Amino acid sequence: MTLSRINPDMTFCYVSGAGTDSTEKGNMMWARVKGKTENELMKFPFKGAYNFRPPFILPTKELMNVLPWYKYVTWLYPIAHQGFPVTLSR
Repeated sequence: MTLSRINPDMTFCYVSGAGTDSTEKGNMMWARVKGKTENELMKFPFKGAYNFRPPFILPTKELMNVLPWYKYVTWLYPIAHQGFPVTLSR
């Protein structure tokens, strides 16, 4: 990969998503593809590489393309955020 060759001291952060399948053998294609991407990124010689799997991303009020049902669940975010710890995949 060009980035790791140009700057081997670089740290790469990949925002994936909850439900990603790092075994690459699950039923959901999107989960397998994200899992394969995470696995491939870990093979590059970066100083560090991290995969983040957020279960939910809180949209800002100015955001234009938000799924309609988000307005019904965003009020739950502060409560749910305290109940689910942040996890990192390395």
